[in-house]
Amino acid sequence: MQHDGLAAQGAGATAPLVLPQPERLALPAGAVQVWRLDDAQVDPACTRLAQTLAPDERARALAYRHARHCNGYIARRGLLRWLVGGYLHCRPEALRFTVSAFGKPVLQWPQARLAFSVSHTDGLALLAFARDCRVGVDVERRAGGLDIAEIPGFGRGIFSAQEAQLLARARPASADALLGIWTRKEALLKALGTGLSADPTAYTTEDDWRRGAGHWLASHLGTPISGWTCLDLDAGAGFRAALAVSLPDASVTWHRC
Repeated sequence: MQHDGLAAQGAGATAPLVLPQPERLALPAGAVQVWRLDDAQVDPACTRLAQTLAPDERARALAYRHARHCNGYIARRGLLRWLVGGYLHCRPEALRFTVSAFGKPVLQWPQARLAFSVSHTDGLALLAFARDCRVGVDVERRAGGLDIAEIPGFGRGIFSAQEAQLLARARPASADALLGIWTRKEALLKALGTGLSADPTAYTTEDDWRRGAGHWLASHLGTPISGWTCLDLDAGAGFRAALAVSLPDASVTWHRC
């Protein structure tokens, strides 16, 4: 596949890619839709969507040294354009994005109260969408057997004192506990719009057993952040993922191409 110098390269298994019809995309108030893009779908996504990228996005794709990274960027950005275009009833290639101070894509045109967040790790990308709110999603690949407490300085400046205590109690199987806290905090700080430029230690995430397994809550300097829906996402056995959205009792649904 070739689109203005962008090629989907690399040999690997591919999965069928069936894109949603734009006219059938709908995002009701109070809903969060999380889309999943597996690595096996990257090459077909490149083939279908590379032509929707803007010139600066194409230049960024070509700047990657490895084809798999180039193709992954094309697939994620192309799918983002396809879905945003469908939600807003615009052609994907007509959308204009800028980049925030923290390196995240921001919709510049058309102006709309559509919130989105994108996260990717080796093997999987997640794209979350909602209206009239703030939303953040994060996904990380699990690393079994790692005792993170033995890594000097790891997590310093990231975890609150309460979170550090939880990690210490989780030893020696602390890797999964770390990823759980890490994805939650990344999702929250993405939704707040600061990323890790804020002081991550000022925020604490913890299980919210009153709402059931998979729910969590967050606080800032000991003050609860209320009116939010915070969830651990079941992204598969090899991953940890989390979602934070500034909507109370949001309805969260999974979607895949």
